[in-house]
Order: sequence, then C-alpha cells, then structure tokens
Amino acid sequence: MTARVLKKDGALVASIGARCRRLEWAVKDSVAQLNWSRSRLIATCVTTVVVLGSLVSLTLSYVMFLDLASESPYVMDAITETPLTKRIAAHAQNETLGFGGIAYLSMPYRFDRQDAMELLASVYGLNFTYIPGVDGTAIVEKAKPLHSYWLRPPELGCWRAHVNAWRYLLESDFETLLVLEDDVDFDVHVHDIFETLSKQMQHNRIRITPPTEHEKRAAPYGLDWDVLFVGQCSDHSNDDRLDLVHLYEDPHAPSRQDTFFHFIGQMESLGIKDGNFGKMRAIAPSWNPVCTMGYAITRGGAERLILDISYRGITGPVDIDVIRKLQQGIIRGYTVTPPLLSAWRVDGAKDSDNQALEKDQTKLGAGNLNGYSTSLKMSARKEMVKILELHNWNDVQRVLPLKPNPTMTAAQEAEEQDEQRKAEAEKKEIEEAWRKRKLEMGQIMEKWGG
Repeated sequence: MTARVLKKDGALVASIGARCRRLEWAVKDSVAQLNWSRSRLIATCVTTVVVLGSLVSLTLSYVMFLDLASESPYVMDAITETPLTKRIAAHAQNETLGFGGIAYLSMPYRFDRQDAMELLASVYGLNFTYIPGVDGTAIVEKAKPLHSYWLRPPELGCWRAHVNAWRYLLESDFETLLVLEDDVDFDVHVHDIFETLSKQMQHNRIRITPPTEHEKRAAPYGLDWDVLFVGQCSDHSNDDRLDLVHLYEDPHAPSRQDTFFHFIGQMESLGIKDGNFGKMRAIAPSWNPVCTMGYAITRGGAERLILDISYRGITGPVDIDVIRKLQQGIIRGYTVTPPLLSAWRVDGAKDSDNQALEKDQTKLGAGNLNGYSTSLKMSARKEMVKILELHNWNDVQRVLPLKPNPTMTAAQEAEEQDEQRKAEAEKKEIEEAWRKRKLEMGQIMEKWGG
C-alpha cells in the first residue's frame, strides 16, 4: 500500500516538473521572439510585480476598511403626518414654541444680556420669563447641597439658578418648560424649526411606548422624556444604542461650513454624511450633552432633577451632574444634533459670568455687532439688526421731496442757494488741498526711503 502511494506521488511530482519545464521553454521562446534584452525583461518583471503587489495591497486595505468602518444602518425616518399631528405641531408657532413656557437665566447685574434677550423675544414673537441668576457666595453653608464643598462659587450659583428654574416649572401649571441661558442665539426660522421637531418627537424610534391620548392632544413634543437638549455645546452618543438614532429632514439645518467642527464628527457618527449636511438633523438618546445653554424639561424631569441634583446632593457642576444621571439611566433625555440653539460670543470677559471673575475685566470683547455664533443657518441676532435698521430721512426724502420754503422771498432763496454752492466749492478746495498734501508727503517719504 505504501509503495503504491509513493509511486503515485512520484509520478505526480514528475508530471508537475514536466509542466513547469514546458512553461519555462514557452516563456523563453516568447522572449526570444520579442527579442527583448535581459535588462528590459528584468524591468518588465519588476514592474509587473509592483503593479500586482499594489493591487493586492489596495484590495486588502479596502477589505480591512469595510471591516473596521461602522456601517450606517440608518435611513431617513419617515413619519405619517396626520391632521392631528400637524395641528399639535402648529403650537410651535406660538410665543412659547409649543412649550408651557420659556424661561431664561441671567445674573441680576447683566442688564446688557437681559436687554438682548427681551429684544430677541419681541422681534421674533416669543415670550421669555426672566429668572434671576444666583451669586454662589450668597448661599449660606447650611443651605448648600451635600458634597458641594469643592464647587467654586460661580458653579454653585449656576446650579442654584437652574434648580430655581425647575422649581418655577413645578410651581406653575405647565407640563414643559424651555430653559435658556442669557447668551443664546437661534435661527430666524425658530418657529418652523421647532414645528418640524415636534412632528418628529411625536413619532420617533426612541420612544418605548406609543403616545398617550393626552400627548396627542396637548403635548407637541411628547412627555416620554425628562430632558430635551436643543442647545448643547458638544455631545457624544451612546455607542451601544446607535440603533435608536432618528434622522429627519430640516431645510433650516446649518451647512457643513456653518456647523461647529465638533458636531460634524458627531453627525457623521450618527449617519449624516457630507451630502446631507444642511438637510438633516438627528435625534438620539442623550448620553454626554455638555452645557446647559438650552434645554427643555417636563414636570417629571424637574422632579427627578431636584431629587437627584439637590435633595440627594451634588457631585459636580450642574451640567456634569446631569450627564452622570443620564449615563446612569436615572433620567431620560433626547438630544437634537446639530443643536437648535447656539451661544453668542463677543470674546473677552463678557462671554462668561462663570469664569469672568478670573479674567481681565478690561478685555470686554468686540461688542454685539461683531459677535458670532455657530451651527446656525441664519443667526437671529445678526438678522435682528437688519430687521430693525431704519433710514428715516432717506425714506422721507423719497416719499416727500423737498419743497420751497413759503416764508422765504425769492431773493432770500437765491442767496441761500448761492451760499450752499460756495460751501460745496470750499469743501472741494479743502479736499483737493489735502489730496495734494498727501501726494507731496508720499513723494518726500519715497525720496528719503521712508
């Protein structure tokens, strides 16, 4: 048996060897017919090997990339707009954007920011309630929450102001409250943007239970959440629950160029690619929303927040503590990306009451007319200046041209016109003299190499 196997293997090896020799002879014959030199043959072989190696390398890289890249299983989440859905979403066109109320926090001494917020509210048909900020140094020791001893006074005051906003909701008859800080900016189409969000919030893939009859009739954004983040500074989603990301179209979403770079990466991780910037937003379960610039809360959310970030104590700045509660699953939140609200920046100490005491107060920034915000398609603050701009005397002149003064005689009128001509001539002479003087100075400087 073994001898037969060895004999068979030997015959196979001999057959392979014969075929290799025939292939070698065929190659030699082909080379001879091409009449290629040895150096040319070597160069051709090397080129062939390099090309084949490159193809193999590209193929392997592509396969590895496909393995490593996270596939985006998301598609645009279509919703069926019923008459009831449209009717309840239309509440976003009212003065509170469909929430029970809108409150903003501002330190009592920041009259500049309060003026800006009330101006924004008036121009864009909104109604803001002012909630005074709190000086952390004024909170007596026995009134401070447990574990707050290491918070700086501005952080402690910030926490207290937000808790006061939550209490304001509980003391009212509202079901929801939108809480803003006093440096916020938003898009000029803010009502339409929130109306679109309302339609998506009523039927989204994140909901665990369907909307109740009460929600369908009276809750434009539903009531199945504690906190709805619409003005975060940055965010990171829960990588384990990317299957819950809800994408939707919004014609007022900012372009890639207008979007803060952090949110570009965030949106790409959620399935929004280059071609969809400026067209889409995402709603995702809240996981790491930094800042409390703009968020909505429900009554249940206010109760849980006061319980967990006051009654039980506090373990860090208010926004960081909210993040901890979200990640622990103690509260439930939704986050909209890119955010619907942004911070208005003028640079300098005016930009923060939390850090301002540690900065040079003489550096007060460039002022509101040179301010800026990100992640908005059309800044409400910038457009507000244009909306209120007036050129009264030009308008009067266009509608009511100048008429002769009936109290002046013809001689007086002629004399006045003559004086005006003389004044114009003198003005031109002065301008011409300055022009010549500047030219002479330029020649002198050029002569002396200045």
